[in-house]
Amino acid sequence: MTITYVIQVLQAMEEGKIQDPHYIKDPEWELSKAFRRVRRRIQRLRSREHYELVELNRAKVDAVSRHMEEFISTFSTIRNFNLHDCEGLAGIESFIREGFQVDDMVSIVDTLGDMSAVNSLGFKSMTPDYGIMDNILILPKVEVDNGRFHSLDKTYISELIRKLKDYQARARQLTAGMEEIIDAAREEAGILYDLHDYFVDGIENLKFILKEEGTDWNHYSRSEKMQIARAIQVAHLITSLFPRVIDINTNEINPESKKKIQKAKEALAFRDA
Repeated sequence: MTITYVIQVLQAMEEGKIQDPHYIKDPEWELSKAFRRVRRRIQRLRSREHYELVELNRAKVDAVSRHMEEFISTFSTIRNFNLHDCEGLAGIESFIREGFQVDDMVSIVDTLGDMSAVNSLGFKSMTPDYGIMDNILILPKVEVDNGRFHSLDKTYISELIRKLKDYQARARQLTAGMEEIIDAAREEAGILYDLHDYFVDGIENLKFILKEEGTDWNHYSRSEKMQIARAIQVAHLITSLFPRVIDINTNEINPESKKKIQKAKEALAFRDA
């Protein structure tokens, strides 16, 4: 039997529509099976959540390992850089409006360099501590008294209905939250892998332009400026996606992460293979 079914029976008993005390012969046993199913589902989702977050960390490490420092050191040699020369280029209008600052990028990259070094050892530092998570995933305790159930104790039946509804609501909240995290982590990892591919090509383009045209931004064609600007945008998007996708204190998705994932998706929509 399901928790929902037992609640329906209890409500019918409370209203006097069911007066057979043995309508459910062993409610304690039936509910223990339902509770076990909920715990197993939460454990499965917990394992999947952990897997997707570890995979997301791998994507983050791949995206910044070596490439980010290489990009910054190469880009920093450009003289007279002016991103506003690229105004009007499809896909980076909002990026230009936000005001890209090289110093801010360098500061973030320095931080990411330290994080990637730690993560490359075991992809652990940005995943939740599951000892802490155990406290977040606690479900309300519901004790079932077969004797009071079979005696049709209306006070007890009303109390059990309330407790089961609280348990069900909390279980649904937990599972829905973990499913949302699983989907977001998987989506962000895919975006980071795509951005990484564009980033590697962008660095190659940047090096080629510097080799052929020198380091003075004013000597570059509009096409060359566009290639550099889009490489910068990709670097910026990668760094913006680096913070944790979830708040480890609540096991809920950080609202800012949702915005940044959507922003990266929109930027990728202007590119194709």
